[in-house]
Amino acid sequence: MNGAGGEAKAVDALPRFVTLASHEGPGLKRYRASLARFGVVPEVVWTGTPYPGHLAAMRLLGAHLAGLPADEIVVFTDGYDVVLIRDPAELHERFRSFAARIVLSTEPGFTWKLPGRLAASRRYPEGAGRSGMYRYLNSGGYVGEAGAIAAMLSELDYASGIDCDQTLFNKWFLENPGRAALDRDQEIFASSACQSGLERKLYRFDGAHLVNTRTGGKPFFFHFPAENRLCTAHVLDMLPFDLPRLPVRRRDRRNYILNVIESRPTLWLDRPAYPLEDIVGLVAFRVLPAAVLAGLGFLAWHVLA
Repeated sequence: MNGAGGEAKAVDALPRFVTLASHEGPGLKRYRASLARFGVVPEVVWTGTPYPGHLAAMRLLGAHLAGLPADEIVVFTDGYDVVLIRDPAELHERFRSFAARIVLSTEPGFTWKLPGRLAASRRYPEGAGRSGMYRYLNSGGYVGEAGAIAAMLSELDYASGIDCDQTLFNKWFLENPGRAALDRDQEIFASSACQSGLERKLYRFDGAHLVNTRTGGKPFFFHFPAENRLCTAHVLDMLPFDLPRLPVRRRDRRNYILNVIESRPTLWLDRPAYPLEDIVGLVAFRVLPAAVLAGLGFLAWHVLA
C-alpha cells in the first residue's frame, strides 16, 4: 500500500507498489528505504522460506493481483536488487503515455532456456526507441493494470517446467503480440543486465534525474539483476541522496572485469548484447586461452625437441 506523505492528491495518483520476497535481508531493506523517501510502503507478497522457485512465486503474485480491482495500476519490481530513484508522482502519467495495459522493462540480453534460443530471438520485434540496445524484455519490473498483469501471469507456460520467469515472460510476449509494450528507452525502468561496468558511460545525473545517455530516458527504478555490488555503487554514487550499501565482495571485483570485456562491444555498436556478448565471451574466455596454451605447448615442445 502507499504510505501517507505529500499532498493527498499526489498520493492517490500513485500506483500500488508490489514486490515478492522470501525473507528480510539487506537488499529488501534498501528497496524499502528507497520507497520510504517518497512516503511509499510496498506490499510484499511473501513466498515463504526457502524460496519455492520462480514458477511458484509467479503463481503467488498472480493470485495476489487477481484479488485487486482489475483497473488498478500496479507496479511490480524485484525487491532485493531494485531501488526507486525518482519521485513516483509522475509514474502514472508516464505509464499512460505508452497507451498499453502493461509496460515491461527491457535489457540488451535475451534469456531463453527452451530449445531454439537464436530462432526465438529473431522473432522479437526489431528494436524501436532511440537506441537499438534495449530490444528484449526484463521480467524484474513491469507496470500495468492489475487485471492485465494477473492474466499475463496466469497464462505463462507453467507446464514447460522451466523454472525461469524471464524465459516464460519472453515466450508469453512472443505469443501475445500487442498485449504489452516494452520500455525500450528506459523511461520507467533501468537495468544493469548485460551492462555491468558501463554505468558511468551509460548514465549521468543531470541535477534532477539519472539520465540514460543513449536514450535520454529518466527512469524511476534501477534494477541490478545478479547484483554486482561494485557496479551498484557506481550508480548510487551518482545520486545526491544516500541509500544503504551492500559490502563489495571479492567476486564482484573479479566479475566486473569479465563483464566489461563482454559488454564493451554492446556499448560501441549500440546494439543488443545477444548474441554478440556470447560470441565475445566464447572468443575471449575460451578460444584465446586455448590458443595461448596451444602456442606455449608448441613452443615448449620445439625448445625441448
